[in-house]
Amino acid sequence: MTAHDVPRTGRLLMSLYPARYRAAHGEDIATVFTETTEGMGGRAMLRERLDLATHALRLRLRIGPTDPAGRVLASAAPVALALGVGRCMFFLLPYLHEAANRVRHPYLGLGFVYALVSAVMLLADQLPWLLALVLAVAGRWRLARAAGAFAAFLAVALQWWEGTHAVWQIGQMAGLAVVGLLLLLAPSDLVNVTSRGRWEIAGIALGVALPMIVANRLGAVVVGGVTVATIGLLPIWLCTVSAVVLMRRLSGRRPDTLRAVGVVLATLPWLAHLAVAAVTDPDKQGLAAWFTGFCLVPLAVAAAAAGAVQLLRRPRATEPPNPA
Repeated sequence: MTAHDVPRTGRLLMSLYPARYRAAHGEDIATVFTETTEGMGGRAMLRERLDLATHALRLRLRIGPTDPAGRVLASAAPVALALGVGRCMFFLLPYLHEAANRVRHPYLGLGFVYALVSAVMLLADQLPWLLALVLAVAGRWRLARAAGAFAAFLAVALQWWEGTHAVWQIGQMAGLAVVGLLLLLAPSDLVNVTSRGRWEIAGIALGVALPMIVANRLGAVVVGGVTVATIGLLPIWLCTVSAVVLMRRLSGRRPDTLRAVGVVLATLPWLAHLAVAAVTDPDKQGLAAWFTGFCLVPLAVAAAAAGAVQLLRRPRATEPPNPA
């Protein structure tokens, strides 16, 4: 079977493949696609077309399983998801409390239905993150990344709908969009879905959330003589948890530099609101720049510590014995 025997939609999707790859494997792709989709319903056909388009775009963008960029993205995606879930869990308790209050004490004249809808909307951008964590720990990565990407893009849409677009909010929306793209573009076949990889995702999420929840209960803290609200420490703690993962990637007996780069890439979108404010907001430029640099310190320390571990592991050259 040739590409010309494929329906028009399939041919359009196949045209997304790089020309060389299409010339070498076009007939095989056409045969498999036609046999797979024969007799399929609308939803299943849509899923197969989406898979074909995704595979073609990954090869065209050189982020496939055999490309270095693909390995970086496959390492970044689960870490970015876990950081997002941890951040969500930190905000979840206050949001639940506020949602319960809206239902228990509806606004006068608006009724219970409005209060219930308002409570659901308040939690709308939180629950998909938790669903993504459950799916990831269960080993259902394809569904987990879909839920995580949906959560990220939903958060962008809700923030845009609110209409208050301060500089830091624009940076936050850009960071969330990048997280969604990381999840969608990462090659699923390279993501670590073993038991160790799944529990690492859960560990990162809980490592971000639980200490920050405890710290939030204790109230504001003093850093360098300045009182800082707990939420202000969230980016620093998020980077600290990432630094632990980064050190694990680099300090092993067989360090994987590409996977380590993925950890850094997964962390940066969650600092986008600080970086954008540091560049564009005159009122908070100095503070945002200082804070961004301070957030990156744990990552730099982790990389340096991992380098020191690797130097200590190198076998020392044996010195020739002194002549008798």
